[in-house]
Amino acid sequence: MKEVEVGKKRNIAVVGNHGAGKTTLIEAILYHTGAIDRLGRIDDGNTYADYLDEEKDRKITISSKLLHCSFKGYEINLIDTPGYTDFVGEILGALQAADVALLVINAQSGVEVETEKIWDYLEEYNIPRAVVVNRMDKERADFDAALDSMEKELGAQVCPVCLPWGKEDTFQGVIELVMDKALSFDEKGKITKQGPIPDDIADEVEEYRQKMIEASVMADDEMMERYLSDEKISNDEIRRGLCDGAANGTIVPIFVADAFHSVGIEALLDCFINYMPNPSVKKSFKAKKAGKDEFFEEKIKADGPGLGFVFKSMVDPFAGKISFIRVISGSLTGDTEWYNCTKGGKEKVAHILSVNGKKHNTIHQATVGDIIAITKNEGFDTNDTVSSVAGDICVAPPRYPQPPVHMALHAADKNEEDKIGTVLPKIISGDPTVKVKRDTETKETVISAAGSLQVEIIAQRMKNQFKIHVELSTPKVAYRETISNGGEGSYRHKKQSGGRGQFAEVHMRLKPLERGQHYEFLNNIFGGAIPTKFVPAVEKGVVDAMERGIVAGYPIVDICVDLFDGKFHEVDSSEMAFKIAASMCMRQVAREKCHPIILEPIQNVVVKVPEAYMGDVMGDLNSRRGRVMGMDAIKGKQLIKAQVPLAEMYKYSIDLRSITRGRGSFEMEFSHYEAVPHELMEKIIAESKVEVGEEE
Repeated sequence: MKEVEVGKKRNIAVVGNHGAGKTTLIEAILYHTGAIDRLGRIDDGNTYADYLDEEKDRKITISSKLLHCSFKGYEINLIDTPGYTDFVGEILGALQAADVALLVINAQSGVEVETEKIWDYLEEYNIPRAVVVNRMDKERADFDAALDSMEKELGAQVCPVCLPWGKEDTFQGVIELVMDKALSFDEKGKITKQGPIPDDIADEVEEYRQKMIEASVMADDEMMERYLSDEKISNDEIRRGLCDGAANGTIVPIFVADAFHSVGIEALLDCFINYMPNPSVKKSFKAKKAGKDEFFEEKIKADGPGLGFVFKSMVDPFAGKISFIRVISGSLTGDTEWYNCTKGGKEKVAHILSVNGKKHNTIHQATVGDIIAITKNEGFDTNDTVSSVAGDICVAPPRYPQPPVHMALHAADKNEEDKIGTVLPKIISGDPTVKVKRDTETKETVISAAGSLQVEIIAQRMKNQFKIHVELSTPKVAYRETISNGGEGSYRHKKQSGGRGQFAEVHMRLKPLERGQHYEFLNNIFGGAIPTKFVPAVEKGVVDAMERGIVAGYPIVDICVDLFDGKFHEVDSSEMAFKIAASMCMRQVAREKCHPIILEPIQNVVVKVPEAYMGDVMGDLNSRRGRVMGMDAIKGKQLIKAQVPLAEMYKYSIDLRSITRGRGSFEMEFSHYEAVPHELMEKIIAESKVEVGEEE
């Protein structure tokens, strides 16, 4: 990466639905600019960006990659991103590092499901954007239909800057509207000819050109007056107006390409230079103080102490910890100490790396707008802010959606079960969308992620990198047990086998408590029926019984235990005897006299769907024993609020995707415990007995 002024830097996140041609487009750009010397193909598994084994196997992008090229004195960083929002962490990280997003649209299908989701992220974080309509050579490619879908589905203020010259098998080049020229290209994407607009499309091109000029002058009153007075607007003025409009989000420039055959590549690179904002356009960034959630705008400074944001971190099997950083303000230098403003502390950074795919080279200094990497700094994680000086100003991280997919993961070979806890953190390191916990109640390792594909990739990496074969299953539900009415009884523990025996007798009253009160122990022994020294042993026995459950082996909650009488023996009574007696008494009374029930966790669920699918989604929630609590409208979509048993939600993400054709999303959080219906309780008890038998 050459050192250039900030105005000649471009940081572009390449985003779009899977299959739109993002990786192929980047490959063509790198090939045209000489960054690579051969043109790889996805089907051949040899593209420069998709170099991971899992990516070659599945022919999709899984991890965001930083690619770099030079063009006409400009330094261009391209961040290739996954086309599945299962990997939303990779996408959001790339958007944090970029100054603009290039949304790749498939000319055959227009706006697709993942396109809508990505557009929502661009809107949420106010990211300037441009669109390239790709695959214009394919059958059923339709530029006008693609534009129409962007306007209707996304509400985009589209402004074509380029038009396709032909379509499908007649696609031969690009109409450049500012220059008013028809462009032809060679096999490397280089412009070989600039000719006049063909007569058969001249009227259509002129109509698009006038609309483009109108869009370019909208934000400038002086230019608007000149345009309305029929004064000529120069090409440079048009370009400047379009660039300003793209930067402030009032227009979305539209380009065209056939990336597979490199048609339109040089014209697209010219568009990067002319219509995409450089890092100096942004004057401030959203910030917060470390440990606080109050946000404010912090000024970006070209000079002075360096401030960077770690938008991605990972553990490479060979290089170790790698942290990718966007320099937000000032400059950062190597062979110095950097401070972690987010978590505190400091680390010596030996080398700063300029990265291009798998390759890198060392640079001494990184300035505003640069995207770099550092290695072997264990303390710098995703979403951390680093600085050349101590401070507490942090870059505001993105808000990651709550993981909707939950799977239990265990080793196929039980002897390797302990290895999972060591290996898994390395694989998911740096990905904020993946959570792992060891559920001590169900004795399972549960992984929560943004999508089922993401979980599958994690399992594949465990097998490929660490030779651990894992199996995935639906997690067990952490049920609870309680009683529905009060009761009392007694239990005598007596054992005599020669020598000192065991004797203890306890009398208890049990009664249910309100949900969430958990447990209460009352000592109402009078007259020394049970010596005071044995009462703690009685309570220990009660707690032991609560852990073991009544009917299905789940913990007992929301119960009051009243110890009101008992008997002891001067010689044979002991703490152990009273603990056993208390445990047996409680379980016996609860089971025989208090009508035990099983409680299940209930989740607060918020489902976001287009209005057209609302009826089907509500019907599906009802079929899951859910209760719809209310509805709200937000940005053209419906928010359905419901309470649903957790047992019914583990596969909901798959079913919701099917019902809404991928356009629905949801989040959930624990609300409370509630009694399960009688018929389900019997099923749960039967399943628990089977599990106990298998364990034995």
